[in-house]
Amino acid sequence: MKTKGLFIISLDFELLWGVRDKKTKETYGKNIEGVRRVIPALLKLFSRYEVHATFATVGFLFCRNKKELLSYLPDSKPQYIQPHYSPYENNYLDEIGDSEQDDIYHYAPSLIKLIQQSPGQEIASHTFSHFYCLEDASLESFEADLIASKKIALEQYGITLKSIVFPRNQYSKEHLEICKKLGFTSFRGTESSSIYQPRKNEEQSKRIRALRMIDTYFNINGHHSAKVWRQKNRSLINIPSSRFLRPYSKNLKLFDQLRLERILNSMTYAAKHHHAFHLWWHPHNFGVNLEENMVFLKKIIQHYFKLSWKYGMQSRNMGEVAAEMIRQEVK
Repeated sequence: MKTKGLFIISLDFELLWGVRDKKTKETYGKNIEGVRRVIPALLKLFSRYEVHATFATVGFLFCRNKKELLSYLPDSKPQYIQPHYSPYENNYLDEIGDSEQDDIYHYAPSLIKLIQQSPGQEIASHTFSHFYCLEDASLESFEADLIASKKIALEQYGITLKSIVFPRNQYSKEHLEICKKLGFTSFRGTESSSIYQPRKNEEQSKRIRALRMIDTYFNINGHHSAKVWRQKNRSLINIPSSRFLRPYSKNLKLFDQLRLERILNSMTYAAKHHHAFHLWWHPHNFGVNLEENMVFLKKIIQHYFKLSWKYGMQSRNMGEVAAEMIRQEVK
């Protein structure tokens, strides 16, 4: 791994839990419904090109029914200053269905099992409740949330969660210490540029959003590739993001070639310099316009395939990267 570039993919698998504070079934339902087609399509493409990926999954999605969901709720729950951030407020849990059969927006055991059965795919944590670390919730409630996430994954699926992706990319040193304490070995950090640093929701200004959008098409902040193996403390590996894969937009399709070249150029840079390139998005981003999004993703993966042949670039999920680094540390 020290002498090869890495191609890493992580997906924030959250369904409506991840957008419920901003969107509803009426405004975003089609995207959530489309995830039932997105996950199988991704797994098929990954299998064809032997691409490994990490599916960071909200803990609620593991639940097979509401009774099970309620039984795994942590005793300590987040008390955000803005209550609508919490799924425990405003009787939200009372309104969800009883199981995946009648509520495909809040349950996903069948999709989790499909991922679990697919070689090279890691199921990781996206916290239990889509927890917002920087929205003034206590560290105690964060730890309780992660314990609940790890518990249901292990007890109901036999999965030991080792990697974590933080909702809205919010985290601090204190949150990382808790992750380390609970046995996590890797997390997805943010890009080094200031416009990508962890922030509260209200601090995501129009200027920052605009700069991120420009950076999607033009290299204004570098390639964001990383030398992950250079870290000194390897008990919790930072595998930082390189690029958010923005979904297809009819209004912006004229710029798709620029969006593609931005990604491919950074991948090539990473492969040549033995860096890691970490691509991420949400399955629900592909929930509509699936064909256009999959065609775009296939071009990216085919480019990885060429880089693998030419420079020895390797596909790894987050857990595999951490495991290799820990093994090297022991040696």
